[in-house]
Amino acid sequence: MLRSLLATLIVTFGASGALAAGGEAPTPREYPVYPPAPYGQTQEEVAVKSAGCMSCHEKTDSPSMHISGAVAIGCTDCHGGNAEHFRDKSVKPGSVEYTEILKKAHVLPLYPKTWHWPTSANPKRSYTLINRESPEYMRFVNPSDYRIVREACGACHMRQIQAEERSLMATSAMLWGGAAYNNGILPFKRYVLGEAYTREGKAAILDSP
Repeated sequence: MLRSLLATLIVTFGASGALAAGGEAPTPREYPVYPPAPYGQTQEEVAVKSAGCMSCHEKTDSPSMHISGAVAIGCTDCHGGNAEHFRDKSVKPGSVEYTEILKKAHVLPLYPKTWHWPTSANPKRSYTLINRESPEYMRFVNPSDYRIVREACGACHMRQIQAEERSLMATSAMLWGGAAYNNGILPFKRYVLGEAYTREGKAAILDSP
């Protein structure tokens, strides 16, 4: 029975995985090394890591998501990317010059058409696409993604990250375990089904402490 269920899950996810990028082939890319966010730094260093970003995002974003001014963190510390590229006020969104700046400053996806790049409109169903996408791009769009959160946030929040990695939110055990028990597939109220992925988006095994 368990093998049958797992086989069904594999087939289901295999099919959705094939559709996740709409048949789009990954774009060959060589990403630079984006170092983990530091525990501490000077405000001058923070300014350098945010300067180019804020030349575009000045109206919609603050220099940091942290309310406290005591947290010294720059844009590229969490997201990666290159803050050395600036947008002049004369460069209009949608222009060729604007798009070229985006390419230099932003981390680019492996599947640009599926992500609707360069717009920020995410696909309606991006679940399996996220696992196929590069860790570098996932860090750029979502530093809290479990695959790369240690790099983006681990210097300050490792205790919380380690706890969350074992939570229902990370493993979806509530979904698989609840569905299996409520439908009479497995007799366990304590869930033995879940899901986990490596940094590269490959299926992983979870071992209990």
